[in-house]
Amino acid sequence: MRSSLLFGVVAIVIFAAQAQQKIDGIAAVVGDEIILKSELEAYTELRLGGMGLSRDTIDLSRYTNTFLNELIDGKILLVHGKKDSTVSVTEEEVDQATENHIAMLLRQNNLTMDSLEVELRRQQGISLSKFRSDARKVIREQLIKQKVQQSYFFSTKVSRKDVESFYKEYRDSLPKMGESILLSQLSLKISPAEAVRQKAYERIKSIKARLDNGADFGEMAKQFSEGPEAQEGGDLGFISKGTLSELIFEEKAFSLSPGQISDPFETRLGFHILNVVERRDQRVHIRQIFIKVEPQPEEIERVRSRVDSIKAACRTLDDFRAAVNAVSEEPVSRSTGGRLKWTSVLELPSAIRSVVDSLPVGSISEPVQDNQYMSIYRVNERVADRVLTLEDDYPVLEKKANDITAQKKLIRLVAQWRKDVYIDIRI
Repeated sequence: MRSSLLFGVVAIVIFAAQAQQKIDGIAAVVGDEIILKSELEAYTELRLGGMGLSRDTIDLSRYTNTFLNELIDGKILLVHGKKDSTVSVTEEEVDQATENHIAMLLRQNNLTMDSLEVELRRQQGISLSKFRSDARKVIREQLIKQKVQQSYFFSTKVSRKDVESFYKEYRDSLPKMGESILLSQLSLKISPAEAVRQKAYERIKSIKARLDNGADFGEMAKQFSEGPEAQEGGDLGFISKGTLSELIFEEKAFSLSPGQISDPFETRLGFHILNVVERRDQRVHIRQIFIKVEPQPEEIERVRSRVDSIKAACRTLDDFRAAVNAVSEEPVSRSTGGRLKWTSVLELPSAIRSVVDSLPVGSISEPVQDNQYMSIYRVNERVADRVLTLEDDYPVLEKKANDITAQKKLIRLVAQWRKDVYIDIRI
């Protein structure tokens, strides 16, 4: 592993290290950017490895021009990104990405920072500080190119008709989903007693009163918060807009100014107080104080017993559907008579997979608790290797169609931008 330390890891780190091995001339000039022959060599090794090819068994000249043009396209993106006033990369972003990649390098190769420096000096003849400096330059370029690409991916929206056309064109070449299962779900809600909720509310109110009187937020979180981040002063780090399942939590977080503390508010998990530390673009750095609102064990067992009784009464699929329509309290599955979409077995939540994995078709699982619901699942069908369908996999197909449409758009734009950029190929 040590002898190939700098191969098989993130490409940008490879390029930075390889370019230092020997500055052996320029392969191409793109605007005011250059592509070194050593960079082309490193990229060639990476691409051939990804294709399962060895340079000793192929006509390398057939691939070199293709790989060089891929690098030129990357430089075209970089040149465009540097000119685009809407594309900006901060020093903090570069620092964070650089440290993340070095941390990954240490993890993947079971190294310490000291032993990494030893390996870099032995393999590349450079110090860790030189490696970090060169990696920062390449990472900055990668971030600029990524932001140019993302601007076109985010702006591309496909219609239902576009997805249907994509599916019709590519359906025979789309990857299969592996072993898949079709389930129906019946769920009863597990609600905490009002006395439990009221006790939690009084507690969060008293914490807010102490904050209003000048108490330190971090100390209050360490002392009272029931979240896993309590000992870090309630620090949740940066969150991005549109990434949270609790909409009210996200709305509160993005409605606050830096330094501001929210009033207590409730989600399905309990009560929260938020403090915004910093805002950056569409991200916000927050801390929280969290008080759980959980049902008592006797309430959980009461609901479990009721679900068991319903299970015993369901002999057929029609029985199960009738029970869903009569008593199920989870709104999404109830609206379909309990029928869920086809799902890869490997993508099932572990708690559900553990109770349905070995069940034959027609069987109903033991009750499964998931946050606020107690559920049972009926196995309706199983297949060994399922193909994607519009009915059950529309979000997956929509994303694939969107990505391909954006890629085609970007390819056309890069070809257009090429006409306006000086390119000198020197090999």
